[in-house]
This record gives sequence, C-alpha cells and structure tokens, in this order.
Amino acid sequence: MARVGNANSHTGLVWGVYFLDLLAWIILLAGISSLQRNDYVERGGTVSDTYSFQWWAVIFQLITLVGVFYAVAMGHHEIGRTAIIAFLAISTVLLFGETNTFYGSYKRGLEPHRRITTYFVGALVSAALNLLLIILLGNTAMEIVSPFRRGGVAKHGHHTGATTTGTATV
Repeated sequence: MARVGNANSHTGLVWGVYFLDLLAWIILLAGISSLQRNDYVERGGTVSDTYSFQWWAVIFQLITLVGVFYAVAMGHHEIGRTAIIAFLAISTVLLFGETNTFYGSYKRGLEPHRRITTYFVGALVSAALNLLLIILLGNTAMEIVSPFRRGGVAKHGHHTGATTTGTATV
C-alpha cells in the first residue's frame, strides 16, 4: 500500500500529468506556429518579430519539460526539487501571462479566431498542469516526520550491527 509522502507513491501520477503537459505543449506549439504562419502570409512572406515573446514562452516550457523528464526519469527529482519547481513556476507565470494576453483577443473574436483559441487553450492547460506538477513534485510534508510516523523501523545504535527493536505505524 502506498503511503502519502513516499517517493514512489505518486510516481505514476507524476508521469501521467507530465505526458498530459507534453500534449498541452504540442497544442501550444501548434497555436503559435499557426499564428506565426498567418502573420507571415499577411505580410507577404516577410518574417516579423510579432510573436517573439510567445515563442520564448513556448521554448522555455519545452526546456522545463525536458528538465522535468530527465530529473524524474533518472531519479534526481528529490535532489533537484528546488530547481525543478523554480523552472515550473517561471514557466507557469509566463503561460498564465500568455493566457491573459490572448484571452482579450479570444473574447473580442479577432481573426484568426481558431489559431488564437488553439494557443490560448494550449497555454492555459499547460499552465494548469504545471501547477499540478509543482504540487506533486514539491510534496515535502512527510519528509520532516520521523520514521515512526511513516511506518518505518526503529533502530538503535550508530554502528553497522544495529538491531531492530520494533516497528510503529500510524
């Protein structure tokens, strides 16, 4: 039975949320790509920097997702928890800012409406899933509690031949 705070108790949930976040990032990428393409066609084949900040948010989210994948896959998420959460937090703020920016365009029904909607939904879902990853990966509540509270084994002595005196579960 999995216990709260056990590193392995919610690993499957972390992977599930991670892959949903990756799918949301693909939607986000499709939205910004289609907006950039529309801008390119409207300018007669001239590339503009209209969406440079949006591209930065999309690339930063990709870097964050690659880092989370590496850390969780290699088992380093306990060691680099602060860095992972910091990157997720920064990416979440960027993406929520993008949802705020594009929500006005979405509500006003500006063209290209479907492209704006795609980017808006991708940013919103990805930011929400980032928050869920922050909660799942940042769970340190049970690490402060003694081994007795976690159902561990109490051992006495500091030498290698410590004997087990009993277990305590709560």
